[in-house]
Amino acid sequence: MPRPEKVEKLPRHSGTGTRGLAKKDGHAGKYGWGKPGTGHEVDPNIDKEDPNYESEEEGDVLIQKLDVPSPIEGIVSEFLASGDIPETAHNIAELQPSELPRFVKKSLFITMEKCAYERELVSLLLSSSEVYSKVITSGQIQEGFQLALDSIEDASLDIPDATDTLAKFLGRAIVDEIVPPKFLNTAKASCPKALEALRIANNLYTDTHGSVRLAHIWGPGDLRSVKKLKKEVSLILEEYLTTGDIEEAEKCVRKLNVPSFFFQVIRQALRLAMQNAESNQKKILHLLADWSKSGLIVPDQMDMGFNLTYANLNDIKLDIPHANILLAEITAIAKKEGWLNKLFVPPSPKPLSIPFTPSTVAAIGTTEKPDV
Repeated sequence: MPRPEKVEKLPRHSGTGTRGLAKKDGHAGKYGWGKPGTGHEVDPNIDKEDPNYESEEEGDVLIQKLDVPSPIEGIVSEFLASGDIPETAHNIAELQPSELPRFVKKSLFITMEKCAYERELVSLLLSSSEVYSKVITSGQIQEGFQLALDSIEDASLDIPDATDTLAKFLGRAIVDEIVPPKFLNTAKASCPKALEALRIANNLYTDTHGSVRLAHIWGPGDLRSVKKLKKEVSLILEEYLTTGDIEEAEKCVRKLNVPSFFFQVIRQALRLAMQNAESNQKKILHLLADWSKSGLIVPDQMDMGFNLTYANLNDIKLDIPHANILLAEITAIAKKEGWLNKLFVPPSPKPLSIPFTPSTVAAIGTTEKPDV
C-alpha cells in the first residue's frame, strides 16, 4: 500500500502581520474574540434625548468667541450716560492701579468719536476733586496720555481728527493742572502724528490767552452750556404744548445740533409728561412717538432717556409723588406703540441725592433712610 505524500507545512504566521493572540479582556470577555463586528455596538438603553448624550456621528463642535466689553469700557459708557462723577470715581477705584493709565487712554479715545458734550465730561472727570489725586494720580494720567500718543497712528485710521482732538485734551489737562507743562517736552513721540499732537498742544497752551481758550476748548456744546440747552429744550416743549405743532418742535430740536444730548431731551419730556394734565401727557407721548418714527431720536437715545428717568425716580417723586406709577404707564404705552424697545428693563432708582429729612420722608412715602 503506497504511503501518502508528505504535505509541506506552512509557517504559522498571520497574513496580516499581527500576532494572533486573543484579547485578554474585551467585548467578548477574557481571552475571547467575540463575534465579528462586535465591540462597537451602541448600548440600546442609551436615551438620545439625554442632554449628556454624545453621538459619534455628530460633527465637530464650533466654539464661538464672544467679545465681552472690558470693565473700563463699561465704566466710561455708564459715565457718559449719567454724568455722575462721584459714582464713577467709586467705580474707577475698584480697578487695579495698573489699569488706571489704560482707563485714561480709553476715555480719551471713546470720546474722540463723540461730541463736545462727552469730551467736556471726561475733562471734568479727570480734573474733579473726587478723581484727581484721590483715585488717579498725575503720573497715571501722564501714562494714559503717553499710551494715547503711542496709539494715535492707528486711531487716526478710524478717527480723522484724532491728532487734533488728543492735542486739545492734553492742552486742557495742562490748564486744569492735572498734567505738568514739562510733559510736552518729556513725552515720547514714536510716530509723526504723536509729534504733531504735542506740537499742537504746545501751541494751544503757549498762545496768547491760551489758558482761556483751552478752558472752553470744546466750544458751545460743552458741559457749561448744558444749563442753557436744558432751558432751550424746556421752552421748545412748553411751546409745543401750547401750539401742538410737531413739525416746528422737531425743527427746533434739530437746530440744537447736539445729537448726543437727545437722551436729556427725552428725560425732560418724560418729566413734563408726568407732571402735566392727561391731555398734555398724550401730546408729549405723541411727540416722542413722532420723533422716534422720523429718526430724530434713535433707539439708544430713547432707552438712555428712560434709563436716566428711572434712575432718578426717587428725586422726581419729591415733586411728583406718583411718578413711579405714571412712568410705568408711559413705559407700557411706549413699548406697545413700538417707540421703546420691548425688551427694555427699568433700572433700580438711585438713592436720594438730597439729605434725608422728615419732609423727604413724607414726600416719597417711606420710613426707611436711603443709603447716601
